[in-house]
Order: sequence, then C-alpha cells, then structure tokens
Amino acid sequence: MTGQPFPVVHVAPHVQARGGIETLLEHYRRLPLAQTFVALFDRRPPPRADYANLDFTWRTPLWIMRRRFARVLAAQGGGLVVYHNGWGLPLFHDLDGAARRVLFLHANPPFHTPDLPAMQGLVDGVGGITPSLRPLWERLLPGITPERGAVLPIPIEPPDPPPAPAPRPAGPLVLGYAGRLEFGQKRLDRLAPFLAALRALGVSCRFEVLGDGTRRRSLERRLGREVKFHGWAPKDEFWRIMAGWDAIVFFSDFEGGPLAVIEAMSQGAIPFYPAIGGGWADLYAPQVDPRCHYPPGDLAALARAVQQVFALPAVQVAALRHRARELVQPHRDHAYESLYLQLLHDIMAQPRLSQARPRRPRLTDALPLGIVTRLVPGALRLA
Repeated sequence: MTGQPFPVVHVAPHVQARGGIETLLEHYRRLPLAQTFVALFDRRPPPRADYANLDFTWRTPLWIMRRRFARVLAAQGGGLVVYHNGWGLPLFHDLDGAARRVLFLHANPPFHTPDLPAMQGLVDGVGGITPSLRPLWERLLPGITPERGAVLPIPIEPPDPPPAPAPRPAGPLVLGYAGRLEFGQKRLDRLAPFLAALRALGVSCRFEVLGDGTRRRSLERRLGREVKFHGWAPKDEFWRIMAGWDAIVFFSDFEGGPLAVIEAMSQGAIPFYPAIGGGWADLYAPQVDPRCHYPPGDLAALARAVQQVFALPAVQVAALRHRARELVQPHRDHAYESLYLQLLHDIMAQPRLSQARPRRPRLTDALPLGIVTRLVPGALRLA
C-alpha cells in the first residue's frame, strides 16, 4: 500500500478549539490526503467541508454515541482512522470500518498508562509527541514494532526572534500563562495561591493570561486587579504579548507538551513547570535551571524558584533565556507534516495487526456518559 492514496479520518475530543491537539490537527489539514475530522464534543462549531461534529455532551447515553459514530464513519470505511488520545477507541472500534487504526498520544505517560491495556490488539500503529511515550507503548501494546510507531516533536511557527533576548527593563517581573482556563488538567485554581506566595516573598510582578475557558469569569472576579486577561489573541498579537514575558508558569496535573511552554521558550521566556513526568517541558525546564522544575502543587516552592532565578545577575538571567530559546530550536523544524505522513504510510504498508472485537450491548450503554465516567469508568475501556 506504500505510496497509494488512502483516506484518513481523525477522531478527537475537539477539533475546532484552541488546545494543543487542535493546533496539530490544523497541521494535518496540509497533508496531501483525503481527510475527515470528527469531533466528539465541539460546542457550536462553524461548518466545514471536511468536518463532522458528533455533538456529544455528558448527558448523551453511550448507545446514542455509538449510533452517531457509526452513521458518520459509514461513509469513511476502508481508510485509516486516527484516534487522538485514544478517546472512544474501545467503545467505537467495531463501528469504524477502518483498514488500519492509529493511536496518537498527546499527553504524558501517567495520563495514558491506565488506558493502554484496553487498546491491545485494536491498533496497527502508534504516534506520540514525546520520547517518554515510546517505552510505554512498547511495554503495554505488544506487536507495535519500531516501524509501527514514531515520536513526532510538537511543531511551532514563531516569528523570527531577534539575535538575542532584549535586556529586561527595570520594574516588576512579567509572568504569564497561555492555554485553557480550567481547574481540571490546567489547575488554574492554583494561580491565586501562587500570587499570594509571591507577595509573601516580596516579589514584585504582574501576571498575564493568554487564553479563555470555563473558569475565566470566576478568575477575573477574583484576580482582575492582579492579572491581565487577554483572552484568545490573534497570532501576531499572541507572539507580541508572549515576547514581553520574563517567564511562563504552568500548574498542570498532566501534559504532553505543552505547546504554549515551547512557544514561550522560543521567545526567551524562562519556563517554570511542575515535575509531572514525561512532557517536553519536563525535559526542558530543568535544563534551563533545576529550580524551574518544581514539585507539583508546591506553590511556595514555585514562588521561591521564581524569586531565586530572577535574583541572579542580569547576565545570568539573559543566559537562561538564551538557553530556553536554544532548547526548543528543533521544534521550529517545518518537517512535521512529512514525518507524520511517513508514519501513516509506514503503518498502511504493514500487515494488519488490529482486530474488531464484537461488542455485546451492556446495561451501561443506556446511561449518560457523565454517569458512566463517575460510577463505572471502566465501562469505557471494555471493547
């Protein structure tokens, strides 16, 4: 099958949104393939010719989810189906009509470890965004040989930076965060106590946020006098704002990149990142300075790290900013699409490994998704 055209279906929780997965999906639209992008949970998306939204909510029963999925995938049979983060793979695999299935992992090993055993025998290849994921899939997905898997670094497309980061002006530090404003994965509930910890140490700073989400209104009510909320900015404005930051700070419980940390580092921002294991920022932050890689959830330690790093002589701080930029240079490589396309062709060229296991109806199929995920989360892993 190598070299022959084949249709590709991308299945993802969201397609028309602002997260890292959605950014990569926009890269895939450049590929010379017939592609369809299927979103499971998009809210009020604009129509697109290559796009289908299944419009699931936490109130949707599993049997209705399966019926909608089958109806959309019926027109896409015989191609390659890519399940981003594996969401829905055990629940839907018998309905996708795929010639080959690919699992693409966007988070870190602790996030994916509970789910991968349920995907044994269901996929023909695996992609991942960080090197730490390869040992995981080699251990938990027997049969995924090296030619069936690849690690693809997250691509970024920043403007050309100046030859060196500009000397920071006198005045308060400028710290920033970019991404979704939520209390789940991103843990923006930790922002207020972090700012309080900085005040207790006498650190003068202002904090800026690029992004939006379910918690923006409550965060603005609480922190509007201390934090500038930019919302989602156009890309030129995004880069201009980020280039003015001294550091980017993350509080997450799990991540694979995150893309925003890599983008900020490309502009000379120093990353402060929790040691949650396996993402690119987990690799890069301690190489900038060990203090940048702080114990997860320890906001006092994070505040001390910020204080200590920016108490260094200006020449040393400039060296850290230069180091941050140099570490992420490989992500400026524009070969991402060709590497991804090669992975898909390699998988299509291999004998089929995946199976479609018959799935028996279950009592949980009558329950809304929100109840299933709370009461019997293992039901979503049953093929």
